[in-house]
Amino acid sequence: MGCKFTRVTPVDEQRIRRVENNYNDHHDNQIDDTIITQRTTPLDDKFIHQLTNTNDHIEIEIADPHAFNDLFIQQRQQAINNRSYQSTIESWRPKSLQQLTETIKTFSKGKSLIDHHWIIFYWIACNIEYDTVSYFTKDYKDQTAEGVFRTRKGVCAGYANLYKYLCDKLEMQSEVVGGYSKGYGFDDRKDAPSKTDHAWNAVEIDRHWYLMDSTWGAGHLDDAKEFKCKLSSYYFLP
Repeated sequence: MGCKFTRVTPVDEQRIRRVENNYNDHHDNQIDDTIITQRTTPLDDKFIHQLTNTNDHIEIEIADPHAFNDLFIQQRQQAINNRSYQSTIESWRPKSLQQLTETIKTFSKGKSLIDHHWIIFYWIACNIEYDTVSYFTKDYKDQTAEGVFRTRKGVCAGYANLYKYLCDKLEMQSEVVGGYSKGYGFDDRKDAPSKTDHAWNAVEIDRHWYLMDSTWGAGHLDDAKEFKCKLSSYYFLP
């Protein structure tokens, strides 16, 4: 499931300051503005090269090298491309969460675990609308699986809770994960958030763990702060 950071080599700040001082001293000795302008580009290139031509780097090690094997990738894509699955799931009109659970159990019988997860993911993405009112007012409604199914609306916690509920009923291991995201309104000029701002799922398939985000898979918010329902299979076992 993804990657993990193993070692970060810190930047040598003293060396950077020495380079900056040498750069500034050289510029301070110039008199003719035209000459400075003409020489700025090569000097800047040299300055940047000195800052970036270092051994400072991040080594990335694959946490689970066998998770995304050829069979997994093939089964994932086959599930996503299966038009029969899509048309069947779109025809469902469950009147209760229990009825939905039984319908999924019956339809997924004999299918792979990846198919099981795609069936759940696709139903949620097509039937649950992001609750923009709750999101912008911070007055969150019932985010339990029952509450989200009843209103057909939820924020990320509701999507994740519903996903886990259905996995539990199908006896598939799933967890709700809370963390940080670069979602709607993200601004990299601001400090890092002090609280977690998103929720998604982690699921186990054949002794490997994968991530799943049915919230972002269901659509996105536009500039008018309205939810646009648009399936994105990228967030299905990305």
